[in-house]
Amino acid sequence: MAHIAEPVIDRADAVTHSFDVDPLWTRLRAVEERVRQAVGARQAKDPDPEDPYRGQYLTPEAAARILDEPGGLDVPGEEPWQPPAGSVLDGLARRFGLSELDLDLLLVTVAPDLDARFERLYGYLNDDLTRRRPTVGLALELCGLSGTAPARFRLAPGAPLIEGGLVQVTEPERPPLSRVLVVPDRVTGHLLGSAQPDARLAGVLGDAGEDPTAEEADVHFAAAAAMTGVGLVHLRSRGGDAEGLAAAALHTAGLRPLALDAVALARRPAEVPELARAVAREARLTGAGVVLGPLEALPAEPAERARTLRALCAALRGIPLFTHGTGGWAPEWAADTPVVLTVPAPSPERQAARWRHALERAAGDGSATSGVAGFTRTAGDDPTPGHLARTAGDGSADGRLPRTDGGSSTPGRPARTDGGSSTPGRPARTDGGSSTPGHPARTDGGSSTPGHPARTDGIGSATGDAGAFSRAVGEGVAVGDAGALAGGGEDAAARDVNVLAGVGGNGVTAGGAGALARAVGDGGATVDVEELALAVAAHRLDAGQLRRAADVAVRTAVLAGRPVRPDDVRAAVRAQNGAGLDRLARRVEPGVGWDDLVLPPTTHRRLRELALRARHREQVLGQWGMRPGGGRGRGVIALFAGESGTGKTMSAEVVAADLGMDLYVVDLSTVVDKYIGETEKNLERIFTEASAVNAVLLFDEADAIFGKRSEVKDAHDRHANIESAYLLQRMESFDGIAVLTTNLRANLDEAFTRRLDVVADFPVPDAGHRLALWDRCLGNLLPRADDLDLAFCADRFELAGGSIRACAVTAAYLAAESGGPLTMRQVVTAVAQEYRKLGRLVLESEFGPYLADAVGA
Repeated sequence: MAHIAEPVIDRADAVTHSFDVDPLWTRLRAVEERVRQAVGARQAKDPDPEDPYRGQYLTPEAAARILDEPGGLDVPGEEPWQPPAGSVLDGLARRFGLSELDLDLLLVTVAPDLDARFERLYGYLNDDLTRRRPTVGLALELCGLSGTAPARFRLAPGAPLIEGGLVQVTEPERPPLSRVLVVPDRVTGHLLGSAQPDARLAGVLGDAGEDPTAEEADVHFAAAAAMTGVGLVHLRSRGGDAEGLAAAALHTAGLRPLALDAVALARRPAEVPELARAVAREARLTGAGVVLGPLEALPAEPAERARTLRALCAALRGIPLFTHGTGGWAPEWAADTPVVLTVPAPSPERQAARWRHALERAAGDGSATSGVAGFTRTAGDDPTPGHLARTAGDGSADGRLPRTDGGSSTPGRPARTDGGSSTPGRPARTDGGSSTPGHPARTDGGSSTPGHPARTDGIGSATGDAGAFSRAVGEGVAVGDAGALAGGGEDAAARDVNVLAGVGGNGVTAGGAGALARAVGDGGATVDVEELALAVAAHRLDAGQLRRAADVAVRTAVLAGRPVRPDDVRAAVRAQNGAGLDRLARRVEPGVGWDDLVLPPTTHRRLRELALRARHREQVLGQWGMRPGGGRGRGVIALFAGESGTGKTMSAEVVAADLGMDLYVVDLSTVVDKYIGETEKNLERIFTEASAVNAVLLFDEADAIFGKRSEVKDAHDRHANIESAYLLQRMESFDGIAVLTTNLRANLDEAFTRRLDVVADFPVPDAGHRLALWDRCLGNLLPRADDLDLAFCADRFELAGGSIRACAVTAAYLAAESGGPLTMRQVVTAVAQEYRKLGRLVLESEFGPYLADAVGA
């Protein structure tokens, strides 16, 4: 029998363990030799080895021979051996707790998947050519053991090979020694160096981005917690990046993070046990820890959520497992109790740093601006968030978050001098590559991720000249001359012009501490990242939302051929909101600003106060602890009180626009229910969804549900009071931003008033404000006749802003019908119609010389 020929392995697909293949094949040749001996022993005892129908029938003589012979293949026992340190077999032995016998049984089982000749040989040894894989009995005999040896239990349920999912025992209806052994394809791929996860995990495993701004002490504490006991840690988020902290902790512990998508698991509840076993095997194969969350995305039914978490925690026991969410940990979720850590909201400085890293990542990894000049990674750059190697010229002219070496300037983290990781416990990188254990260093600026070929062509460069782009980015030079950057003649310049098509020939550069510069036009223009972070300071974003928002903001700016602006960031952040609240409230995308408001100075100051409270609530209520006590949320609640039409709803829209948020107007028809208890359930759904999205919640005509409690005279009064009591408690724990509006402030319960952060009164406008309102409502586009007297309208007609706007719209329709400019007669006609709508009399003292026009309206 010919010796096993070592196959040619594609090194691009076998990055992780390509250097481990030789020990694998060396040991597999020992398996081949044992098979050779077994075949020889079988042939020596077989009187007719050339019989073509052998194994398909049994003659009386053969049956007698079986009874007379002791059986077995007479394969001698194996000498003790140890897998070479650092090899793939050594890794399996350490991570799965395998003995030398376990490794031999694994190699015997996987042999047909590596060399097709073993199929026919195993069929011959099984005396059944249809059974081309080893049975339990054959595997034991090839290892020099009999079927009655205690070693047979190394293939029983609970044994490391079986429990770890490395070997599967099939055909349970057969006797134990006749059951067939199979190695899953994922294990075979791992032995050959593939990093492609199990196909069943498609859509379940995601990316866990490391938080580059996480405090070093928090990272080390979380890593230590995950490496003790059963490895279960629960991160309770209070506005912080729990997933990013978990990923950073696993990296610090020398482990690769595997992120489980809780939403995907919730959609496949019946498959959770099987998926949990596949994830556990993947984590052990690759030397990884697992990040699961947010737990709120798991099935909402308590029993179903508990069943899901029990299956996951049981399968992953002993593997570092980080769960995260906004709530606490329930004991019924697992047999073990986790270490619970709180992840507070980041400080304004850390939030600005997070935005800087996210924007630089979006600009540098090619995902947002693939092929766009200026956003380039040069040799040695690592696209991992928090490990963005930067070229010369890195640094901020204004002193904001300076980085002079490509490393992190976060306080408490050592500076990196090589573009690598400064995290203790990780080897320093001297080439810009990855220092993750088990991943070969990259010397070409490409990816060292297993299964992905290394790239050697100047990533992100439209021309391949990484040096030219590096100098342009590092020095903050505007990048727009494609020919100069190409260094390759007219063809290269033409390619660059094609790449830049659609963005007006403008590229975007990344230079300085988080600043993005315009590539063409007024080159050197910069954007203050702290200003961008302040524009969305009121938003609560997890790591994934922040990265996606940064990606959208950069793409929007590139397409417009300009630096990133606060409006780009606000729009990108708003796009991260889910659609859950849309089913319970009406979404309004703000289209007005502070300049559109005409209000008394006192009211205007209250609105500004509401915006600043929302913007700085994490710092004041979280970091400074100005609202102590259990169960108290970090929400901001305001009351807008005033007559109809005085601008309450519009003011809420302006505040939402200033915060970069959408406005959701609660529809009372979807809230109030005639059945007892249903109104509270509807309100709870609204509060829960509002806390999960970055939006301003508006309860219009709030006195309908926030009314005073009354003396209980019958069951109706009692349940009405229960509803009010629920609202009082829920407002206390609310974490979002809510605005209540009412025309009848006296109807609100005093207990609600105590829980309000801002109260703004909206009076009926005086003559001066009415004149401004008339002018704003008519706008600059509507042609005006010479006889139009807005001062007369403001002085004589005591109308609120809403009524003035209605009059302006009616008058504009009349002007459109006449085909000419807006006249005073048309305005008076519109006012007269509004008076009748409001039930007011048309008096000469108010209309004066225009009374006739008003009467004839």
